[in-house]
Amino acid sequence: MFAQPLFYLLFCIIGCCFAAVPEVGQGPCQNVYFTFNVTSTVRDIPLAPDLSPPGAVEAYQKILLQRYATAPNITRKNSYTVAGVYCSSKLRESAAQLQVLAHGSSYTKEYWDRGAWGNLPLANSWVDYATKQGYSTLAIDRLCNGASSHPDPQLDCQLTTSTEVLHTLMSLLRNGKASPVIPVPGTLIYVGHSAGSIAGANLVQAYPRDIDTLILTRYPSGPIAGIGAAAYYAGINQTVPNPAPSTQGYRPAYLTDPSRFSGFDQGYIAGTKATARRLLYAGNFDPTLPGLDFISRGSSPLGEASYTGVLSFSAYRGPVIVLTGDLDGAAWVDRDVMNRTRARFPSASNFDWIRVPDTGHDVNSIKQLRERFVMFTRS
Repeated sequence: MFAQPLFYLLFCIIGCCFAAVPEVGQGPCQNVYFTFNVTSTVRDIPLAPDLSPPGAVEAYQKILLQRYATAPNITRKNSYTVAGVYCSSKLRESAAQLQVLAHGSSYTKEYWDRGAWGNLPLANSWVDYATKQGYSTLAIDRLCNGASSHPDPQLDCQLTTSTEVLHTLMSLLRNGKASPVIPVPGTLIYVGHSAGSIAGANLVQAYPRDIDTLILTRYPSGPIAGIGAAAYYAGINQTVPNPAPSTQGYRPAYLTDPSRFSGFDQGYIAGTKATARRLLYAGNFDPTLPGLDFISRGSSPLGEASYTGVLSFSAYRGPVIVLTGDLDGAAWVDRDVMNRTRARFPSASNFDWIRVPDTGHDVNSIKQLRERFVMFTRS
């Protein structure tokens, strides 16, 4: 089934709609940290050249993607710390429903709660709305991002390691061993945005029982998005346009903002052009947001060039919900393309698509977010 109204399906999860739950206020939030050992298979990538000259990062990224496709595998063992913010609901009868929130590239866990700059109204907070409706949330900094560990950006930040880190965290949550402040969830829901969605899809293919529901926002992403674009243009008898050259102006992060990224390996990069941040926004949003977003942007590890992963997720048997802004850079995602995406989850118990009107890449930024939450979850 496909649905157009914004967020109706997102909070009608496992047959329990938000409409049945009164708003009672967000529960307490606290910082949490998880440290564990992980073993993963990664591509053995040699050290990067000097990336400090202008243009060096983007030139190396092209080479790096090819290297990830052909380099030999090695086993990588390491200890990592994942940082998060856990917010509990005051609804005791619903406290066992936990949403794990995973941000996209160059963002942090604050994406889910008014952005890293923190001045969006509560109406734009996914965390605030979810906890007021009976869900607890755990917004995490994905490995190599935010306050989580920043290991080797080429070897330790590949998708395979991210999958193992997420699997370990989900296992600890399932067993009640993640943190004394987090109760054992009866329902475990993964919510990803962009690169976080790619990570979630690959998680459920490798470990299909780790979660109960998969929510993918700003999806398709990565190579599946490229395949979808090709299918869309073929359907209208047009050639796929050549990709526009990068407008980010990537440099090693420590050169772009020494006050925040001092000591980072050169393989952690950040954009230098504020205008590029504007491309993430569309529709009815506060025009001051792209500038604030740029100032508070996070770094990205070169290892995220490996965020291709598998293209079919047949092992997962739970429900899937996909959310796409209709003004996103992937606005060509139409019903036919989404049907092809649906076919990549052939065993899913249910697959729903929400095409969000008047919205770009960052779906939490639109002015009417809360009104649309309420409208479509109480209809």
